[in-house]
Amino acid sequence: MKIHQNYVALMAALGYALLVLLANIFLQSPAGLLRMGFAIALFLISRDALATANIAKGPRRIANPARWNLAFYFALFFATFMLLTLWRGMGGLAGLLPPVVLGSAVFGLLLAFLSEGKPHPYAHHFQTEKPMLLGKTGLILYYVSPILKLAAIWFLIKAYPATPAYFFFFIIIIGFAFPRFQRVTNGNSLWANFPTLIGYLVLALLIGFNL
Repeated sequence: MKIHQNYVALMAALGYALLVLLANIFLQSPAGLLRMGFAIALFLISRDALATANIAKGPRRIANPARWNLAFYFALFFATFMLLTLWRGMGGLAGLLPPVVLGSAVFGLLLAFLSEGKPHPYAHHFQTEKPMLLGKTGLILYYVSPILKLAAIWFLIKAYPATPAYFFFFIIIIGFAFPRFQRVTNGNSLWANFPTLIGYLVLALLIGFNL
């Protein structure tokens, strides 16, 4: 019996949370349950941004901006997940951030530019003929969005109290909002976007209980 992709996504999110928990136990890191929740939110919210950037990646050329966008999303996902796994407190963030950012950037670039331009297996789940941001202006905004998102994350983190909840909340909510394409709903938008909505609900609960 074939399992619906929504259930697969939820189970995969729990798998990521368990990986974070095991790393926390091994490293004896604080706030393991909090970071498990953020791991679930990260996977569920980033799913569409990663998939649609992959769908729109186009030919494998250095001059192709869509490949750079894909590299950004890969790098941001990996960096956030590694921070959730290895972080031991805000005090040690300054020492942890440089190697994580550098390693994630290399990982994202390799993954984006070495992958072939084959059609994404789940492209039929998205409205590829109707990007979220329409027209040339929308396309330009999409291509410069990595710079805008990094600037927004930096500004908001600096403007608010330096707590783990705020740190991961802003990275996830800003970094992976507004994917390139919307999902095909077939008349049921709630079910089509169910895993993503669960991710936002988890994120809202986490920030709500950690204000």
